[in-house]
Amino acid sequence: MQQRGRTSLLEDLLNLATRLPWWMDLMIAVFAYIGFHLWHVHFLHEMNRINDLVPVPVVANPAAAIPNAVNAGLARGGIVVGNIATEVFQYAVPGLFVMGSISSAIREQKMKRRKWDRMP
Repeated sequence: MQQRGRTSLLEDLLNLATRLPWWMDLMIAVFAYIGFHLWHVHFLHEMNRINDLVPVPVVANPAAAIPNAVNAGLARGGIVVGNIATEVFQYAVPGLFVMGSISSAIREQKMKRRKWDRMP
């Protein structure tokens, strides 16, 4: 017996989307777009707040400023990565569910056609 290989998250989501009714897929796509868009706007707001000029503290020992610079860089890095991820997911996840709704609608039409073909 052949074992099925591991599937990616996108394949699993597409498989789920094809099993749901087409109208539910479209609703999920709309809500996913709105949710990721709002999340993306939140990250943009955070990035704009980070880009404001902040006075640099002057310290006697320059090495003492390194932990502050590292912490600021890590905080900004998370916001930048979150901004990029939500920008991609804002279009990818709804697109995936729209493809699933098309597949689901086609499958539903085929099932109706078979049902009518079997009737005497």
